[in-house]
Amino acid sequence: MFALKMNVLMIITIIMIMSFGIFGETISKTNSETKLIADLLAGYHPKVAPTDNGPVQVKMGFDMSYFDFIDEPKELAIAHGFVYRGWNDHRLQWNEADYNGTRRINLDRNTVWVPHIQAANSAKVTELLESQVLVFSTGRVRFYQSLQIEFLCDMDLTYFPYDKQSCNIEFGSSLYTTEHINLTASPNRGTNGSRVNSAKDFQITTLDVQRSEKSFRFIAPYSFVDVTYTIGLKRVSSVYRAKLVVPSVLTSFLILATFLLPTASKEKITFCSNMFLCLLLLIAFLHTTVTSTVETILGQLLAFSLFVDFFATIMAVVSYNIKNRGTSILTRKDYGIMLQDTTMDGDSGMRAEKTLSPKFAWLRYIDVISFIGFSIVFVIGLAAILNQRE
Repeated sequence: MFALKMNVLMIITIIMIMSFGIFGETISKTNSETKLIADLLAGYHPKVAPTDNGPVQVKMGFDMSYFDFIDEPKELAIAHGFVYRGWNDHRLQWNEADYNGTRRINLDRNTVWVPHIQAANSAKVTELLESQVLVFSTGRVRFYQSLQIEFLCDMDLTYFPYDKQSCNIEFGSSLYTTEHINLTASPNRGTNGSRVNSAKDFQITTLDVQRSEKSFRFIAPYSFVDVTYTIGLKRVSSVYRAKLVVPSVLTSFLILATFLLPTASKEKITFCSNMFLCLLLLIAFLHTTVTSTVETILGQLLAFSLFVDFFATIMAVVSYNIKNRGTSILTRKDYGIMLQDTTMDGDSGMRAEKTLSPKFAWLRYIDVISFIGFSIVFVIGLAAILNQRE
Protein backbone atom coordinates (compact mmCIF):
# COMPACT_ATOMS: atom_id res chain seq x y z
CA MET A 1 0.00 0.00 0.00
CA PHE A 2 2.84 2.31 0.93
CA ALA A 3 4.61 1.48 -2.36
CA LEU A 4 1.47 2.36 -4.32
CA LYS A 5 1.24 5.77 -2.65
CA MET A 6 4.90 6.46 -3.41
CA ASN A 7 4.37 5.63 -7.09
CA VAL A 8 1.39 7.99 -7.29
CA LEU A 9 3.40 10.78 -5.66
CA MET A 10 6.26 10.25 -8.09
CA ILE A 11 3.93 10.41 -11.10
CA ILE A 12 2.33 13.64 -9.82
CA THR A 13 5.75 15.13 -9.20
CA ILE A 14 6.93 14.28 -12.73
CA ILE A 15 3.78 15.79 -14.26
CA MET A 16 4.24 18.99 -12.26
CA ILE A 17 7.90 19.27 -13.25
CA MET A 18 7.03 18.80 -16.92
CA SER A 19 4.21 21.33 -16.67
CA PHE A 20 6.45 23.92 -15.09
CA GLY A 21 9.08 23.23 -17.73
CA ILE A 22 6.63 23.74 -20.58
CA PHE A 23 5.17 26.81 -18.91
CA GLY A 24 8.64 28.20 -18.29
CA GLU A 25 9.61 27.54 -21.90
CA THR A 26 6.45 29.35 -23.09
CA ILE A 27 7.23 32.33 -20.87
CA SER A 28 10.79 32.33 -22.17
CA LYS A 29 9.54 32.20 -25.76
CA THR A 30 7.10 35.05 -25.14
CA ASN A 31 9.79 37.15 -23.49
CA SER A 32 12.12 36.48 -26.42
CA GLU A 33 9.50 37.59 -28.96
CA THR A 34 8.70 40.67 -26.91
CA LYS A 35 12.40 41.59 -26.76
CA LEU A 36 12.78 40.82 -30.48
CA ILE A 37 9.89 43.10 -31.48
CA ALA A 38 11.27 45.87 -29.28
CA ASP A 39 14.74 45.53 -30.82
CA LEU A 40 13.45 45.42 -34.40
CA LEU A 41 11.18 48.43 -34.10
CA ALA A 42 13.66 50.55 -32.18
CA GLY A 43 14.47 53.37 -34.59
CA TYR A 44 12.40 51.75 -37.36
CA HIS A 45 10.37 54.19 -39.49
CA PRO A 46 7.37 52.53 -41.23
CA LYS A 47 7.06 55.37 -43.78
CA VAL A 48 10.53 54.80 -45.22
CA ALA A 49 10.96 52.13 -47.90
CA PRO A 50 14.01 49.82 -47.62
CA THR A 51 15.61 51.10 -50.82
CA ASP A 52 19.25 51.05 -49.67
CA ASN A 53 20.10 48.39 -52.26
CA GLY A 54 17.88 49.74 -55.03
CA PRO A 55 14.13 49.33 -55.71
CA VAL A 56 12.33 46.89 -53.46
CA GLN A 57 11.41 43.71 -55.32
CA VAL A 58 7.71 43.21 -54.53
CA LYS A 59 5.86 40.11 -55.67
CA MET A 60 2.08 40.03 -55.55
CA GLY A 61 -0.64 37.53 -56.28
CA PHE A 62 -4.40 37.42 -56.25
CA ASP A 63 -6.13 34.18 -55.26
CA MET A 64 -9.73 34.82 -56.29
CA SER A 65 -12.32 32.61 -54.62
CA TYR A 66 -15.62 34.12 -55.82
CA PHE A 67 -16.91 36.27 -58.68
CA ASP A 68 -20.31 37.67 -59.55
CA PHE A 69 -22.09 40.62 -61.16
CA ILE A 70 -23.96 42.45 -58.41
CA ASP A 71 -25.54 44.90 -60.88
CA GLU A 72 -25.19 43.72 -64.45
CA PRO A 73 -27.13 46.61 -66.09
CA LYS A 74 -24.63 49.00 -64.44
CA GLU A 75 -21.71 46.69 -65.28
CA LEU A 76 -20.71 46.43 -61.61
CA ALA A 77 -18.91 43.20 -60.60
CA ILE A 78 -17.62 41.84 -57.31
CA ALA A 79 -14.67 39.56 -56.51
CA HIS A 80 -13.57 37.92 -53.25
CA GLY A 81 -10.04 36.68 -52.68
CA PHE A 82 -6.66 36.94 -50.97
CA VAL A 83 -4.20 39.57 -52.14
CA TYR A 84 -0.64 38.47 -51.41
CA ARG A 85 2.46 40.68 -51.21
CA GLY A 86 6.01 39.58 -50.53
CA TRP A 87 9.28 41.54 -50.23
CA ASN A 88 12.54 41.73 -48.26
CA ASP A 89 13.33 44.31 -45.60
CA HIS A 90 16.94 44.16 -44.36
CA ARG A 91 15.98 46.18 -41.28
CA LEU A 92 13.86 43.26 -40.04
CA GLN A 93 16.61 40.63 -39.87
CA TRP A 94 17.81 38.90 -36.67
CA ASN A 95 19.84 36.00 -35.40
CA GLU A 96 17.51 33.23 -34.27
CA ALA A 97 19.98 32.01 -31.62
CA ASP A 98 19.84 35.38 -29.86
CA TYR A 99 16.10 35.13 -29.38
CA ASN A 100 15.54 31.57 -28.21
CA GLY A 101 15.29 30.17 -31.75
CA THR A 102 12.46 32.47 -32.83
CA ARG A 103 12.14 31.99 -36.57
CA ARG A 104 9.18 34.25 -37.39
CA ILE A 105 6.87 36.78 -35.77
CA ASN A 106 3.64 38.61 -36.55
CA LEU A 107 3.69 42.40 -36.51
CA ASP A 108 0.99 45.02 -36.82
CA ARG A 109 0.99 46.35 -40.38
CA ASN A 110 1.08 49.92 -39.10
CA THR A 111 4.43 49.33 -37.40
CA VAL A 112 6.41 48.26 -40.49
CA TRP A 113 6.75 49.45 -44.07
CA VAL A 114 4.15 47.88 -46.41
CA PRO A 115 4.16 48.64 -50.15
CA HIS A 116 1.15 50.71 -51.12
CA ILE A 117 -0.82 48.67 -53.67
CA GLN A 118 -4.48 49.23 -54.49
CA ALA A 119 -7.11 48.14 -57.00
CA ALA A 120 -6.93 51.03 -59.44
CA ASN A 121 -10.27 50.46 -61.20
CA SER A 122 -12.29 49.53 -58.12
CA ALA A 123 -15.45 51.29 -57.03
CA LYS A 124 -15.18 49.98 -53.46
CA VAL A 125 -12.74 47.76 -51.55
CA THR A 126 -13.70 46.08 -48.25
CA GLU A 127 -11.24 44.20 -46.06
CA LEU A 128 -12.98 41.11 -44.73
CA LEU A 129 -10.36 40.03 -42.16
CA GLU A 130 -7.89 42.00 -40.04
CA SER A 131 -4.45 41.24 -41.43
CA GLN A 132 -0.97 41.23 -39.85
CA VAL A 133 2.47 41.17 -41.39
CA LEU A 134 4.44 37.92 -41.18
CA VAL A 135 8.20 38.54 -40.76
CA PHE A 136 10.95 35.89 -41.00
CA SER A 137 14.44 36.05 -39.50
CA THR A 138 16.00 36.44 -42.96
CA GLY A 139 14.13 39.74 -43.47
CA ARG A 140 11.55 38.15 -45.73
CA VAL A 141 8.14 39.79 -45.23
CA ARG A 142 4.72 38.44 -46.25
CA PHE A 143 1.38 40.25 -46.12
CA TYR A 144 -2.00 38.66 -46.92
CA GLN A 145 -5.30 40.53 -47.17
CA SER A 146 -8.79 39.07 -47.58
CA LEU A 147 -10.58 41.59 -49.78
CA GLN A 148 -13.96 42.13 -51.38
CA ILE A 149 -13.47 44.24 -54.50
CA GLU A 150 -16.30 45.94 -56.36
CA PHE A 151 -15.18 47.12 -59.79
CA LEU A 152 -16.52 48.17 -63.18
CA CYS A 153 -16.41 45.70 -66.05
CA ASP A 154 -16.88 46.95 -69.60
CA MET A 155 -19.27 44.42 -71.16
CA ASP A 156 -19.94 43.60 -74.81
CA LEU A 157 -23.53 42.36 -75.00
CA THR A 158 -23.79 42.04 -78.78
CA TYR A 159 -24.40 38.28 -78.70
CA PHE A 160 -26.38 38.12 -75.44
CA PRO A 161 -27.17 35.57 -74.01
CA TYR A 162 -24.34 33.66 -75.74
CA ASP A 163 -21.83 36.39 -74.95
CA LYS A 164 -18.30 36.09 -73.58
CA GLN A 165 -16.95 38.78 -71.29
CA SER A 166 -13.49 39.89 -70.17
CA CYS A 167 -13.17 41.79 -66.88
CA ASN A 168 -9.97 43.41 -65.59
CA ILE A 169 -8.82 44.12 -62.04
CA GLU A 170 -5.82 46.45 -62.03
CA PHE A 171 -3.46 46.51 -59.05
CA GLY A 172 -0.84 49.19 -58.74
CA SER A 173 0.68 51.90 -56.61
CA SER A 174 0.02 55.60 -56.99
CA LEU A 175 2.72 56.46 -54.40
CA TYR A 176 5.74 54.48 -55.53
CA THR A 177 7.36 54.42 -58.96
CA THR A 178 9.96 52.01 -60.30
CA GLU A 179 12.49 54.14 -58.39
CA HIS A 180 11.15 52.68 -55.14
CA ILE A 181 9.52 49.31 -55.96
CA ASN A 182 9.58 46.81 -58.78
CA LEU A 183 6.17 45.15 -58.76
CA THR A 184 5.89 41.71 -60.37
CA ALA A 185 3.16 39.06 -60.44
CA SER A 186 3.73 35.78 -58.63
CA PRO A 187 3.96 33.02 -61.29
CA ASN A 188 2.02 30.51 -59.18
CA ARG A 189 -1.05 32.69 -58.77
CA GLY A 190 -3.72 34.09 -61.04
CA THR A 191 -3.41 31.50 -63.81
CA ASN A 192 -6.24 29.08 -63.06
CA GLY A 193 -9.93 29.91 -62.76
CA SER A 194 -11.19 26.37 -62.18
CA ARG A 195 -11.16 26.81 -58.39
CA VAL A 196 -13.13 30.05 -58.48
CA ASN A 197 -16.79 29.96 -57.52
CA SER A 198 -19.09 32.13 -59.59
CA ALA A 199 -22.79 32.92 -59.86
CA LYS A 200 -24.99 30.59 -61.88
CA ASP A 201 -25.20 33.10 -64.77
CA PHE A 202 -21.49 32.93 -65.61
CA GLN A 203 -18.71 30.39 -65.90
CA ILE A 204 -15.08 31.47 -65.45
CA THR A 205 -12.99 30.14 -68.34
CA THR A 206 -9.62 31.86 -67.84
CA LEU A 207 -7.77 33.92 -65.25
CA ASP A 208 -4.66 35.57 -66.67
CA VAL A 209 -2.18 38.09 -65.27
CA GLN A 210 -0.08 40.69 -67.06
CA ARG A 211 2.42 43.30 -65.89
CA SER A 212 2.64 46.71 -67.56
CA GLU A 213 4.31 50.07 -66.98
CA LYS A 214 2.83 53.53 -67.42
CA SER A 215 5.19 56.40 -68.05
CA PHE A 216 4.43 60.04 -67.43
CA ARG A 217 6.52 63.08 -68.18
CA PHE A 218 6.54 64.37 -64.60
CA ILE A 219 8.13 61.14 -63.22
CA ALA A 220 10.58 60.43 -66.09
CA PRO A 221 12.69 58.35 -66.38
CA TYR A 222 10.66 56.22 -63.94
CA SER A 223 7.15 54.82 -64.36
CA PHE A 224 4.23 53.37 -62.45
CA VAL A 225 3.77 49.59 -62.54
CA ASP A 226 0.38 47.87 -62.86
CA VAL A 227 -0.47 44.19 -62.50
CA THR A 228 -3.71 43.39 -64.34
CA TYR A 229 -5.75 40.24 -63.70
CA THR A 230 -8.04 39.41 -66.62
CA ILE A 231 -11.07 37.25 -65.86
CA GLY A 232 -12.52 35.41 -68.87
CA LEU A 233 -16.25 34.72 -68.53
CA LYS A 234 -18.81 32.76 -70.51
CA ARG A 235 -22.50 33.24 -69.83
CA VAL A 236 -24.54 30.15 -68.97
CA SER A 237 -27.12 30.57 -71.72
CA SER A 238 -29.47 27.89 -70.40
CA VAL A 239 -30.67 30.38 -67.78
CA TYR A 240 -32.08 32.65 -70.49
CA ARG A 241 -32.93 30.10 -73.17
CA ALA A 242 -36.35 29.15 -71.79
CA LYS A 243 -37.43 32.58 -70.55
CA LEU A 244 -36.11 34.85 -73.29
CA VAL A 245 -34.53 33.30 -76.39
CA VAL A 246 -37.19 30.70 -77.23
CA PRO A 247 -40.18 33.07 -76.63
CA SER A 248 -38.50 35.77 -78.74
CA VAL A 249 -37.78 33.44 -81.65
CA LEU A 250 -41.24 31.83 -81.60
CA THR A 251 -42.98 35.20 -81.38
CA SER A 252 -40.94 36.51 -84.32
CA PHE A 253 -41.86 33.52 -86.47
CA LEU A 254 -45.53 33.83 -85.47
CA ILE A 255 -45.43 37.37 -86.82
CA LEU A 256 -44.20 35.97 -90.12
CA ALA A 257 -47.18 33.62 -90.09
CA THR A 258 -49.53 36.62 -90.29
CA PHE A 259 -48.56 37.07 -93.95
CA LEU A 260 -49.96 33.61 -94.67
CA LEU A 261 -53.43 34.52 -93.34
CA PRO A 262 -56.13 35.71 -95.78
CA THR A 263 -55.22 39.18 -96.97
CA ALA A 264 -58.42 40.93 -95.88
CA SER A 265 -59.07 38.85 -92.78
CA LYS A 266 -60.39 40.78 -89.78
CA GLU A 267 -58.75 38.25 -87.43
CA LYS A 268 -55.39 39.13 -88.96
CA ILE A 269 -55.58 42.61 -87.40
CA THR A 270 -56.39 41.14 -83.98
CA PHE A 271 -53.54 38.65 -84.25
CA CYS A 272 -51.04 41.39 -85.15
CA SER A 273 -52.15 43.50 -82.20
CA ASN A 274 -51.60 40.60 -79.78
CA MET A 275 -48.14 39.92 -81.21
CA PHE A 276 -47.26 43.60 -80.83
CA LEU A 277 -48.09 43.41 -77.12
CA CYS A 278 -46.00 40.24 -76.68
CA LEU A 279 -43.01 41.91 -78.33
CA LEU A 280 -43.26 44.92 -76.02
CA LEU A 281 -43.23 42.61 -72.98
CA LEU A 282 -40.16 40.73 -74.27
CA ILE A 283 -38.30 43.98 -74.96
CA ALA A 284 -39.14 45.25 -71.46
CA PHE A 285 -37.82 42.03 -69.91
CA LEU A 286 -34.63 42.23 -71.99
CA HIS A 287 -34.13 45.85 -70.93
CA THR A 288 -34.16 44.86 -67.24
CA THR A 289 -31.37 42.34 -67.89
CA VAL A 290 -28.88 44.15 -70.14
CA THR A 291 -27.47 47.67 -70.18
CA SER A 292 -28.70 48.67 -73.63
CA THR A 293 -31.26 46.64 -75.54
CA VAL A 294 -30.22 47.98 -78.96
CA GLU A 295 -26.63 46.71 -78.45
CA THR A 296 -27.75 43.08 -78.60
CA ILE A 297 -28.63 41.18 -81.75
CA LEU A 298 -31.58 39.72 -79.85
CA GLY A 299 -32.83 43.24 -79.06
CA GLN A 300 -32.41 44.28 -82.69
CA LEU A 301 -34.32 41.15 -83.73
CA LEU A 302 -37.20 42.10 -81.43
CA ALA A 303 -37.15 45.70 -82.65
CA PHE A 304 -37.22 44.50 -86.26
CA SER A 305 -40.10 42.19 -85.34
CA LEU A 306 -42.01 45.25 -84.10
CA PHE A 307 -41.53 46.87 -87.50
CA VAL A 308 -42.64 43.72 -89.31
CA ASP A 309 -45.70 43.45 -87.08
CA PHE A 310 -46.52 47.12 -87.73
CA PHE A 311 -46.14 46.58 -91.48
CA ALA A 312 -48.37 43.48 -91.39
CA THR A 313 -51.02 45.38 -89.44
CA ILE A 314 -51.05 48.26 -91.94
CA MET A 315 -51.33 45.82 -94.84
CA ALA A 316 -54.23 44.02 -93.14
CA VAL A 317 -56.06 47.30 -92.50
CA VAL A 318 -55.59 48.45 -96.11
CA SER A 319 -56.75 45.11 -97.53
CA TYR A 320 -59.76 44.95 -95.25
CA ASN A 321 -60.68 48.53 -96.15
CA ILE A 322 -60.46 47.87 -99.91
CA LYS A 323 -62.54 44.73 -99.61
CA ASN A 324 -65.35 46.31 -97.63
CA ARG A 325 -65.39 49.54 -99.59
CA GLY A 326 -66.28 47.56 -102.69
CA THR A 327 -69.67 46.58 -101.21
CA SER A 328 -71.02 50.09 -101.06
CA ILE A 329 -70.01 50.93 -104.64
CA LEU A 330 -71.44 47.66 -105.99
CA THR A 331 -68.97 47.38 -108.86
CA ARG A 332 -69.33 43.70 -109.69
CA LYS A 333 -66.70 43.88 -112.36
CA ASP A 334 -63.87 45.40 -110.25
CA TYR A 335 -64.42 43.73 -106.91
CA GLY A 336 -66.02 40.43 -107.95
CA ILE A 337 -69.03 40.84 -105.65
CA MET A 338 -71.34 37.90 -105.87
CA LEU A 339 -74.90 38.43 -104.75
CA GLN A 340 -76.97 35.47 -103.74
CA ASP A 341 -80.59 35.40 -102.68
CA THR A 342 -81.08 33.44 -99.50
CA THR A 343 -84.03 32.77 -97.28
CA MET A 344 -83.41 32.46 -93.54
CA ASP A 345 -86.24 31.46 -91.17
CA GLY A 346 -88.86 32.44 -93.73
CA ASP A 347 -87.34 35.86 -94.26
CA SER A 348 -85.78 36.81 -97.55
CA GLY A 349 -82.57 38.74 -97.46
CA MET A 350 -79.53 39.64 -99.39
CA ARG A 351 -76.04 38.39 -98.43
CA ALA A 352 -72.96 39.71 -100.18
CA GLU A 353 -69.91 37.51 -100.29
CA LYS A 354 -66.97 39.76 -101.07
CA THR A 355 -63.75 38.57 -102.67
CA LEU A 356 -60.86 40.57 -104.06
CA SER A 357 -60.84 40.67 -107.83
CA PRO A 358 -57.69 39.93 -109.81
CA LYS A 359 -57.23 43.69 -110.09
CA PHE A 360 -56.26 43.74 -106.41
CA ALA A 361 -54.39 40.45 -106.29
CA TRP A 362 -51.18 42.46 -105.88
CA LEU A 363 -52.06 42.77 -102.18
CA ARG A 364 -51.68 39.02 -101.84
CA TYR A 365 -48.41 39.13 -103.74
CA ILE A 366 -47.09 41.73 -101.29
CA ASP A 367 -47.92 39.38 -98.40
CA VAL A 368 -46.06 36.50 -100.04
CA ILE A 369 -43.01 38.62 -100.91
CA SER A 370 -42.97 40.08 -97.39
CA PHE A 371 -43.11 36.63 -95.86
CA ILE A 372 -40.14 35.42 -97.92
CA GLY A 373 -38.04 38.57 -97.42
CA PHE A 374 -38.62 38.93 -93.69
CA SER A 375 -38.06 35.20 -93.18
CA ILE A 376 -34.59 35.50 -94.70
CA VAL A 377 -33.77 38.42 -92.40
CA PHE A 378 -34.98 36.49 -89.33
CA VAL A 379 -32.96 33.42 -90.23
CA ILE A 380 -29.79 35.51 -90.67
CA GLY A 381 -30.28 37.21 -87.30
CA LEU A 382 -31.01 33.92 -85.54
CA ALA A 383 -27.95 32.30 -87.09
CA ALA A 384 -25.76 35.19 -85.88
CA ILE A 385 -26.97 34.63 -82.30
CA LEU A 386 -26.69 30.84 -82.28
CA ASN A 387 -23.25 30.98 -83.93
CA GLN A 388 -21.85 32.29 -80.62
CA ARG A 389 -22.86 29.20 -78.67
CA GLU A 390 -19.61 27.46 -79.47
